[in-house]
Amino acid sequence: MTLFRRTWFLFLWLVVHGAAFAQLHEVGDGSDGPVKAAHVTAELAASVPAASPQGSSQIALILHLESGWHVYWVNAGDSGEAPNVDWVLPAGVTVGKMQFPTPKRLPLGPLMDYGYEGTAVFPFELKLDGTSRVSNSSEGVGSNPVTHLKAHVRWLVCREVCVPGKAFLGLSLPVSANQNAQASSSLIAAAIRAEPVALPQGESVTVSGSRDHLVLRIETGKRESEAEFYPLDEDALRNAAEQRAVPNAQGVLLTVERGDISDTLPAHLKGIVKLNGNRSYLINVPVNRAAAAVNASGTSSLGFTLAILLALTGGLVLNLMPCVFPVLFLKALSLAGSATENRRTQRLHGFSYTAGILVSFWTIVAVLLVLRAGGRQAGWGFQLQSPVFVVLMASLLFFMALSLAGQFDLGLSLTSKGDALTRRPGYAGSFFTGVLATVVATPCTAPLMGAAIGFALAQSAVVTFAIFTALALGLALPYLLLTLQLGWAKRMPRPGRWMETLKQLTAVPLFLTAVWLVWVYGRLYSSSAGDGSDHIARLLVGLFCLRLPDGSSLAGPRRGSE
Repeated sequence: MTLFRRTWFLFLWLVVHGAAFAQLHEVGDGSDGPVKAAHVTAELAASVPAASPQGSSQIALILHLESGWHVYWVNAGDSGEAPNVDWVLPAGVTVGKMQFPTPKRLPLGPLMDYGYEGTAVFPFELKLDGTSRVSNSSEGVGSNPVTHLKAHVRWLVCREVCVPGKAFLGLSLPVSANQNAQASSSLIAAAIRAEPVALPQGESVTVSGSRDHLVLRIETGKRESEAEFYPLDEDALRNAAEQRAVPNAQGVLLTVERGDISDTLPAHLKGIVKLNGNRSYLINVPVNRAAAAVNASGTSSLGFTLAILLALTGGLVLNLMPCVFPVLFLKALSLAGSATENRRTQRLHGFSYTAGILVSFWTIVAVLLVLRAGGRQAGWGFQLQSPVFVVLMASLLFFMALSLAGQFDLGLSLTSKGDALTRRPGYAGSFFTGVLATVVATPCTAPLMGAAIGFALAQSAVVTFAIFTALALGLALPYLLLTLQLGWAKRMPRPGRWMETLKQLTAVPLFLTAVWLVWVYGRLYSSSAGDGSDHIARLLVGLFCLRLPDGSSLAGPRRGSE
């Protein structure tokens, strides 16, 4: 291995591993006071000036968020993760479970998150049993001793992208039997008031369900002008769907769309009912089968059909994207060179190419659904929030662009195995070309199909597979039609010098896509490490090493120069 190649691998290792370690950095040392992290200022606070030596009081984790950013409720919705706290406590001190105030609906494109903007406050109940270890009075307030609490906190803060955060926070709280002082934190008091409570005596919620919808009949004895429902079970609802509230004299009728569209109804519905006046009630009620289908059931069928048509159209348009078009172009050139083959052979090539795309899409969707079932933090385009993925895709596209620009031929070194699969004679080559088209399509789907794909991933598994199948068929359709219509293939221009010129022109959009990915990479570090310019510089150096200054490349020399 030459010195230049060793340098390239060293830079790639530093970029990838540096990106991974950057996400694990914990700010703070466990001392008192707020700690600044990416888009978040985190602190621990108490609701009273001093804790009782034998009693309970309220403390809280407070996250001050930059404008436009949010953190998540216990059920994050279509994506995300709630904050998590691991306490480090002295003996005799206990802290209860984290309490979550009633969240708000946070639309994000076609998705819906449940969470908090502005200042998010999560209360805890603090108890001292009289035997807690406290510091000496010199560290206290006046003659009162102090107990010191520490906590390791993790969160996910999101806007267009999501940034994980970690902090080690501390809180020194005086211990005093004199509890006459009033609460000193209005934020904690407001958060406690915003927590859901049990339904008052005389009020009720009943739920009836059909294949597509759930109807909550909320009776409070008076007309309710507003109503929202926040499910505690992640798959209970289609989160982004409109919740239709119809007021009546005794309360309100709230209709929501089910997340799992099937004839099997859930046994119970658990969650929070939020009414006008910021009243929130925690419910856990049985679900009864509705006597008749909900009126909006036809709308769901229409929405599914429209989603299929949009996915098919999006797949067709995806062929024109800079990530995919060079692959399709090269395959079309090979088809032009084999126009003399019989109709059956050409059709089988088209079906093999289509099968490669379908199998690739189905595999990716299966992985995404498994990850979603384990925490609902995965989605198509979510990979662009991973610095490792962005680095690898930028390198791959830049590498392909160099090849199309005539710097070298693919297949002689790093990508030789993958490119050799697409160049294999027979139907295997067509199949693996379909696989390659799917792989290089992933960065282009974020700006083009992010909304539609996000909608698909918010549906049931059957609907998700159907929409992604339509997207895959749209991607495969142009080449498949060429193989099905011999006349079209015969009218394609014959190979010549023009091919090399056009091939080099197709490198331009690939270079631009790589530039966009470098920009995305810098945005992932725009607040956690200055403006991200140092990370961009490391990535650019790594890309530079793909085209070495001695005129060679990692792929080896061009054909004809060996």
